[in-house]
Amino acid sequence: MKIKQAFFIIICLFYNNETSPITSSTNLKFNHTISPNDKINILQDSLKAKLDIIQNGIDENEKLLANQEFISILRRTLELKISFDFTFDSLNTISILQSPDNYFKIYNWFIENDDNTYRFYAMIQFKNTKNDIIFLNDNSDDILNVEQAELSSGNWYGCLYYNIIKNKEKKSYTIIGWDGNNEFSTKKIIDVIKFSRYNNIKFGAPIFKDDKQKSKKRVIIEYNDQSPVSVQFNKKSKQIIFNNLVPQKKELEGIKAYYVPDGSFNAYEYKKGKWWLIKDIDARNQNN
Repeated sequence: MKIKQAFFIIICLFYNNETSPITSSTNLKFNHTISPNDKINILQDSLKAKLDIIQNGIDENEKLLANQEFISILRRTLELKISFDFTFDSLNTISILQSPDNYFKIYNWFIENDDNTYRFYAMIQFKNTKNDIIFLNDNSDDILNVEQAELSSGNWYGCLYYNIIKNKEKKSYTIIGWDGNNEFSTKKIIDVIKFSRYNNIKFGAPIFKDDKQKSKKRVIIEYNDQSPVSVQFNKKSKQIIFNNLVPQKKELEGIKAYYVPDGSFNAYEYKKGKWWLIKDIDARNQNN
């Protein structure tokens, strides 16, 4: 299995789990005397066992079968009233992010396919009386003109999120994620997620402005698989700071698998509800 350097910035080291004492995790039955806290801990143990197979299964088919069961158990778990505030400490190999205003949480993971590509999965949970849950469907392979596409929960550009930033607009957030892509290149994604009155989800908004005043609905940063590239939000400066990338040779211009950092940095700075591109910033005093 290929190891990507950027991945380990986002995910903690994996620890091999012991065999779960639960033999039929998808058909768990609880008696009326068990407490909600005990119930969610039992479900968490079952989720952890499935994750072991998803991430370390012998082939793609085994991983996909475990993933189906994982999704079923996670849905059941998130229906519990206490689940939004539960920390899920044992699930340290998936991304669980909570928005800065506590409006929603994202549970996010992936399967590495046999051909070294990735498929991403996510559930969004809202903090309300119903514990509403929305599943995101990764449709990355079929999305055209990615940086200008307006997407939805059923047509999602899948990735593994590692930061949520609240935008000025109500129920609007900027999210930063990682995509292992393939054996040649890796991607970082800067996207926007917005919620309507009834929690319908829209991805993408024309708030990313470059030096030519052109707008993008999301930003895709693609680079050589072996190159360490940072895309991080600095709260103090309100900037998303990232490495400037250049082709290894002039004749390779446009082929992103050959793009590497040149030692300089760029940033998107948040002003008046938009992200404005600033080139060649001084990143020496940044604390990210």
